[in-house]
Amino acid sequence: MVKLFGAFLILISGSSIGWICGSIYLNRVRELKELQLALNILDTEISYGRTLLPEALKTTLDVLSPSLAKIFCDAADELNRSKNHHFFELWEDIIEYNSKKTYLRREVFEILINWGRQIGASTLDNQIKINKLTIKRLEQNEQIATDIAIRRVKPVRYAGILISLMVIILFY
Repeated sequence: MVKLFGAFLILISGSSIGWICGSIYLNRVRELKELQLALNILDTEISYGRTLLPEALKTTLDVLSPSLAKIFCDAADELNRSKNHHFFELWEDIIEYNSKKTYLRREVFEILINWGRQIGASTLDNQIKINKLTIKRLEQNEQIATDIAIRRVKPVRYAGILISLMVIILFY
């Protein structure tokens, strides 16, 4: 009975590890979609609502997961707190600090850092163009992440189950 219970625990833990590792790919795709939606909201707030950047950053918090929302919330708070710093300096520091807390890859953070460098230093028309270009680049990264997820999620999940079965067979 103890052996059977141990085998069951090994199978459950191996399967869970496979599902967790597979969910990393799916979470990356989800966060890329959230970023696109957030930049669309920012674009709308800036271009049509003529909202200041700190308030526009705060309006995106509802559509973002907590790890991404923290980036935008910290940026809005820092902009309100420090009036004599440029946005791109604050944005770059915030991105670097929070980058380990998300599922996104380095290329996406480079896109966001470039967006932050350009967003406060141009005219309204150029900012709209920059937002559209950044959203397009995020869409391309989302497509790549979706392709990777399609190829890797099932094998990783099955690998967790198969490795746990192999361990069960080896020990019993």
